[in-house]
Amino acid sequence: MERWHKETSSFHLSVGDVTITLDDVALLLHLPITGTFHTFEPLHVDDVVLLLVELLEVSAEEARAEIVQCHGAYVRLS
Repeated sequence: MERWHKETSSFHLSVGDVTITLDDVALLLHLPITGTFHTFEPLHVDDVVLLLVELLEVSAEEARAEIVQCHGAYVRLS
């Protein structure tokens, strides 16, 4: 492996770029991957603020500023 691309979760090898898929993980670890993907219900902005305050221990003002910057009920992970 020459290098790891953190942004795309892919490896750059001498033969080209390679990405690990869910099928690769299932084959390597002998895990059955069955069923459908989980879908999440959209959250209201006020619920997101409460979750951020409770779980991340930030102020309500910080939580609202992050939500405004992310244009919705989202936060950036860094």
